[in-house]
Amino acid sequence: MGALNSVGLWTIIGLLGVAVPVIIHLLYRKHRRQTDWAAMELLRKALVTRSGQVKIEDLLILVLRCLVLALLALALMRITLDSKSVIGEERIGMVVAIDASYSMNHGEQSRFESAVTKARDIFKTAKEGDPVSIVLMSSRPEILLRTARYDPVQVEAIFDAIDPAVEEGAEGAGPNSLNLETNIELLDELVAELKTPGKEVFLITDSQEMDWAELPPAARDSLENLQENANVFVVPAVTEGENNLAIESLNYTSGSLRKSGLARFTALVRNTGRSSEEGAYVDFFVDDTRIKRLTVGSLAAGESRPLAFTTQFDSAGDVRLRAELSNDALLDDNVRHAVARIRPGISVLLLEGDIESVVGNRSGGYYAKVALSPRGSDEDGGVVVNEIDPADFPLEKLKDYDVVVMNNVLTVSPSMAKRLKRFVSEGGGLIVFAGNRVEASAYNESLGAAGEEILPAELGEISSSETEEGWTMEATKSDHLLARLTARYPEKLLDAIRITKQIEATPAENGEVLITSQSGNPVLLSRSTGSGTVLLFTTSASKRWNNLPREPLYTILLQQAVTMLTSDPDRLQLTVGNDASLPITNREAGEFVALFKYPGGVMSPDTKEPEEIRVIQNGDQMAAPVSLTRHGIYEIKAEGDKPGVVFAANVNTSESNVRVVESAVLSNTLDSIGVKVIRGEGSMSNAIEKERRGSELSQRLLLTALIIFILQSILARRFTNRINREDTKDLSTTLQMSQVAAARRS
Repeated sequence: MGALNSVGLWTIIGLLGVAVPVIIHLLYRKHRRQTDWAAMELLRKALVTRSGQVKIEDLLILVLRCLVLALLALALMRITLDSKSVIGEERIGMVVAIDASYSMNHGEQSRFESAVTKARDIFKTAKEGDPVSIVLMSSRPEILLRTARYDPVQVEAIFDAIDPAVEEGAEGAGPNSLNLETNIELLDELVAELKTPGKEVFLITDSQEMDWAELPPAARDSLENLQENANVFVVPAVTEGENNLAIESLNYTSGSLRKSGLARFTALVRNTGRSSEEGAYVDFFVDDTRIKRLTVGSLAAGESRPLAFTTQFDSAGDVRLRAELSNDALLDDNVRHAVARIRPGISVLLLEGDIESVVGNRSGGYYAKVALSPRGSDEDGGVVVNEIDPADFPLEKLKDYDVVVMNNVLTVSPSMAKRLKRFVSEGGGLIVFAGNRVEASAYNESLGAAGEEILPAELGEISSSETEEGWTMEATKSDHLLARLTARYPEKLLDAIRITKQIEATPAENGEVLITSQSGNPVLLSRSTGSGTVLLFTTSASKRWNNLPREPLYTILLQQAVTMLTSDPDRLQLTVGNDASLPITNREAGEFVALFKYPGGVMSPDTKEPEEIRVIQNGDQMAAPVSLTRHGIYEIKAEGDKPGVVFAANVNTSESNVRVVESAVLSNTLDSIGVKVIRGEGSMSNAIEKERRGSELSQRLLLTALIIFILQSILARRFTNRINREDTKDLSTTLQMSQVAAARRS
């Protein structure tokens, strides 16, 4: 509980007011004249009872009159129920935080413009010289003003610079998403810097459902901690309309990523608004040339639709792909980028561990070669497989190969494991097939957690099916290319594939299960290491443990695996607003590389100068730490024998959900932790002043004082009239009662 006026002053005035009737009562008793009269002595005993009753009545009236004056003093003090209400002319420190995630760009007059307008109104309640801070909230928060003395001219200049409605060229909200917990922790830090009796925090946001409908426990705890140190207000900044279409992804689906190859890419369009949308279309670009336009059709709220296109690559190199959605109320999520690394051909080194080769039961290496390089294929633009005995592995130069396939190799020496680890870390691909000759313990020791640690799983015992039919296979719910391919494979054909034996595998911490058998044991696992990837099949590449080699899925999986290991477009996509360590090869720690940025994905002469980035050591890998501030294409150019890297940056599409929480619902959600919601009705400054005063009790106290005053008046009159009506024959008694009545009237 607090008070808006001086507590000390009005306490003194209240005490003096309460003392007035008491002093009058005492003075009346002190100056009354008493005359002894012999005849009255006979009546004293008769007056004792009546005198006691009069004293009780006088005391009751006195208490009621004192209470009236005390309530009047409390009302003038302006008592409030909120203990953090601002008292009188106390200084107020303010932290104003504006949601700058890209959902705030929604609308013709954007939510961000509305938020800036509300921020201006909030500062109208500030006093010059009071400490203030201004923050733009996002996954990369930006402090525009930190604990500075409030200067209206300075603050207006800051708002003009970021407000698209005022400053031509102002960017408004950035392309980042919102990390609510991280931003609240920053606000708590800024509140601690305020050295004022009153502290206020204003969060101006569009109150998206994804952030505010059900606060995550961590964000809720952070808000509660913030509220303990300051008055926290949430100010919704919402404009009309909650419609939006977004391109959620642009992924490589299938096909050949080699020179003269055909590949299929798919863009996923989702309706993230509240109502149906139709009439939109998507344009697909390859190296800034539009190659196809597809209509989206009608999409209900929450519904998504994949749109696919196929393109042929005439030459090798890095190809930039882009999908653009026709304009709607939110532009930031209308474009998606991807990079495809097109190779002139793929070289595979096959370590053949199968030593048996009988008619009708060929080696796993044979089936792998047939699947990867079918007869009649063009070797210049296809896959070239070099099969060797594992013992000859030390003689090979791994830099001449893109992928290494190990089929039923007995064991892996420490030197071999070290070479494979380096090969994968620098961008190579490794495929491991199990078999009856594989020594699980040796693999775990050399390539597992005890060794170079690149295996996706720890290998165990060989497990055999209890029936001759064996186990069926099924894909896991994974976004991995090979899992998606298996999931789309016809169910009848997939059910025809049977596995009779496999090595038990326990997935590693960084391993991902892509396909499992009916037994629940993984069949195919994946793990990324540095710039490369390792795939592990827990069953054989031959028909000894399964019938997979005779099924079309075997060829599909191997060809797509090799393509993915040498050019994974999905892996070359990063997220705007996040910092990343980009693995690079043939570089030294401390060396500088030039990062070129192509905003919007379009390479134009207006591209700014490259950013110089210092190479760092990241574990066993050299890496370039990059900070992605805009969607588009980024490139570290090759220098001599030092390869370059081209990758895409896209916005976080979780921010595309433009549906918001109504102010009343938001208020109910936040009331339990003491956070107040300032709704859009009426003047913002008036609402803030009202919240600062808290729940003021002045009117209630005045009403109570008036009721008590009337009550004491009625009681005084009633007691007095009863004295006047009493038939008292004694003159002394009559005189005494008259004096009492007069005192009550005074």
